[in-house]
Amino acid sequence: IYVAGASGGVWKTVNEGVTWEPVFQQAASTSIGDVTIAPSDPEIVWVGTGENNSQRSVAAGDGVYKSTDGGKSWTNMGLKDSGHISQIWINPENSDEVLVASQGPLWSDGGDRGLYRTMDGGDTWERILNIDEHTGINEFVVDPRNPDVIVASSYQRRRHVWVLINGGPGSGIHKSTDRGKTWTEITAG
Repeated sequence: IYVAGASGGVWKTVNEGVTWEPVFQQAASTSIGDVTIAPSDPEIVWVGTGENNSQRSVAAGDGVYKSTDGGKSWTNMGLKDSGHISQIWINPENSDEVLVASQGPLWSDGGDRGLYRTMDGGDTWERILNIDEHTGINEFVVDPRNPDVIVASSYQRRRHVWVLINGGPGSGIHKSTDRGKTWTEITAG
């Protein structure tokens, strides 16, 4: 079992929680948004850095990391300007296909913001859903019976010292039926 802390790194237990070992303390960021194990190989673990909330005290991350040895070692696989990773999905049939939802920087626009896909285990990334420079992807669901169907929620946010702009016209629900090539915003139903 792996547990990710919003600002406490990643911990692993191999004895059902009797003892825990920190496995991510050498990384540049210990602020964590998500940890995901490959369904086809428990040695492959992905971590998305940057806790996914909008508080003033939020800690940003520096992208996504991958371990191929059960958390003994980690490699930063990119999306270093994502700020806050909210979700990772690993294809159960092909662990080289990974989707990453990036909320993007909280205190600025731009960055690596959107829904990203790699087909080569993280060597290259394609942004398959991009709303605008203020809107990131918060969560998504891949249909377990048909991975061509993806539903994603976008969330427009921006933190300033004096206010949080929470939601906006970029926020919405989006659906793809062709594995992310094209998207339709769902406005009813």
